Amino acid sequence: MNRRHGFAALAAAALVVLALAAAQRASNAADAAKARPVPVKLAPPSGAHWSETTREAAATDANKRVLAAGKPVTVTGEIVDVSCYLQLGKRGEAHVACGSKCIAHGEPIGLVDAKGTLYLLFAEEHHPRRDGMVDIRKVFAPLLAKDVSVTGMLSNMRGVRGLYVQAAEIGGQAVPMDEKKE
Repeated sequence: MNRRHGFAALAAAALVVLALAAAQRASNAADAAKARPVPVKLAPPSGAHWSETTREAAATDANKRVLAAGKPVTVTGEIVDVSCYLQLGKRGEAHVACGSKCIAHGEPIGLVDAKGTLYLLFAEEHHPRRDGMVDIRKVFAPLLAKDVSVTGMLSNMRGVRGLYVQAAEIGGQAVPMDEKKE
């Protein structure tokens, strides 16, 4: 009888320890959820479409098929400097100083979602983008290493994902060519 009593006490103690550990894990998860910043939301979902200049640039049937395959999406993830991310895996707050310099000197900006999928970010408007009249860097560069939700048109060409965002809807601006090199 004494042996059974000892086993029962041991089992009860183990259950208490397991319950305390589960409560601590739940508390840690709740704290982490509170500490995680709410993503910045850019562009309303209704804003995702191909602009007139992009549709005009689709000169061939093949171009039109590529556009037709695009779809409006909202992606949430971390803004990254694509060059250092792909080359060295750099991201997060520790990389802001370096990544900001890379972006300022022309390296592409991307968004990495929770699954690790990289999306290259572009101004959607074809002719203004092509002619250097739209600059979305002013919007995304200050958000480096931050979580954001971005709505745009998704294009997937051979596994490379581009998210085309209406520059005007996220606060990007048209920049006259002679002012671009400030």
